[in-house]
Amino acid sequence: VSSTGAQYTQEQLEKKRLLYVEQQQKCCNRAGEPFAFAVRLMKSAIFSNVVYPICRHGCQIIHYTPGKRWDSLYTWDSGMIGIGMLEYSTQKAEYVLDTYLSEKDNQDFAFLFHGSMVPTQFYLFYELLQKLPPEGKARLKQYYPMLRRYYQFFAGKSEGSTTARYKSGLLTVYDYFYNASGMDDYPAQVELHKQKLEHSVAPLCSSVHLVRIAKFMKAIAEYFGYEQDVQQYADDAKQVGDAIVNHAWDEESGYFGYVVHDGNLYAAGILRTETGENYNKGVDGVTPLIAGVTTPEQTQRLLAHLTSQQELFTPVGISTVDQSAGYYYDNGYWNGSVWLPYQYFLWKSMLDLGYGEFAEKIAKTALHAWSQETDFSYNTFELIQIESERGGWFHQFSGLSSPLVVWYHSYYKPGNVTVGFDTWLEEWHFSNDYSSARIQYKTSRVGGLLLAVMNEEYSDYSVTIDGEPAQFAQRIPGTLEIQLLHCQGEVIVQAK
Repeated sequence: VSSTGAQYTQEQLEKKRLLYVEQQQKCCNRAGEPFAFAVRLMKSAIFSNVVYPICRHGCQIIHYTPGKRWDSLYTWDSGMIGIGMLEYSTQKAEYVLDTYLSEKDNQDFAFLFHGSMVPTQFYLFYELLQKLPPEGKARLKQYYPMLRRYYQFFAGKSEGSTTARYKSGLLTVYDYFYNASGMDDYPAQVELHKQKLEHSVAPLCSSVHLVRIAKFMKAIAEYFGYEQDVQQYADDAKQVGDAIVNHAWDEESGYFGYVVHDGNLYAAGILRTETGENYNKGVDGVTPLIAGVTTPEQTQRLLAHLTSQQELFTPVGISTVDQSAGYYYDNGYWNGSVWLPYQYFLWKSMLDLGYGEFAEKIAKTALHAWSQETDFSYNTFELIQIESERGGWFHQFSGLSSPLVVWYHSYYKPGNVTVGFDTWLEEWHFSNDYSSARIQYKTSRVGGLLLAVMNEEYSDYSVTIDGEPAQFAQRIPGTLEIQLLHCQGEVIVQAK
């Protein structure tokens, strides 16, 4: 798809094709080869799921959509598309981000919104900043005011937003769409709509995402010099984080819940089934791990659910709903299926927490499940059904399945650096043969992990942080999992 009328000769196209083949052959370490076909299919879906024209604020644009059957805008899907696209093109990922943001003189919308109000554009922007060198970061400063405007609306602080109307301090987005988490048939959400409780129940995920994007915006504001905004983000993260812990924790089930409010908009308890079971036993119930607000005891209980094969962890990944819950259903859309976006959020959180082995298990399980399906059908589906271990729904989907390419590159592509949500990459450089690297970072989560993919031909590496030997593991040849025991520093990796 071209807007410039570019013309290429057959000779030029053949050179581009041969260059692409060469790049693909060098793309990953040998341990990633079993997943290469699935990832190439996903890459193809990400870049070819294009519709045109779409009218955005009076202008016709080219739009990357979750699938070409949908010639419409999708806010949360688009952020995930951008995150996957970022592994191949920072320019295209920036285009996807820019599509959903609003200029300061735009009187029509604070951000482009359709579908579930899951603010994935902030996750995309943060990842863009991690990928770029300082001069690239500086150019992206132009997006800060746009994201601040988006943030203010999501936080309930501007332009008529009603997201923060509860006196508990918890957020809700049900005034804008029926789906808060993006998980259409999630049992807690289905039940509150059935009982017409949209105006009295706060979904957990909206508050969780607010805390996480507030932490993003604090780090970004500090980096770009918007000191006047830093305290607001810190206060918002603290206040909403405290509200999650104080009102949404359910000691009995060990999950966080959807919170029911009384007529005066104060918290009045957890949304439960008729038998008293917490309706949020599932992925949404463990999302406070993403926000980083849980106590050590809560963290361990949530991890127990996540790692249990009787509850959330299945042979094809993390189940959307706890398999032991009374409302688990093996043939739903999200209920009974494995989807990738919240697995992506949880995987990044495991890096923050220092649980490298489980983070790797999340990634490799997803890659195995998707490769099993694509090798058989050549299709890139929306989900994997737990019962059958087969893909389901739209067959040429990118959208929410895009994190697949992130996991592939994070563990198998030499020259790649990956961190959790609480770590900021200042800059990083690899030698031409990927046998050495220099990485500068800052982190608010001491003990978190950094993944650096090196040349697998060297079996032995040394790692230092500010000149001192650092702890690291290498479970996959060439992939170093480095523990960050200082708030900031310079990591030096060198083949012996």
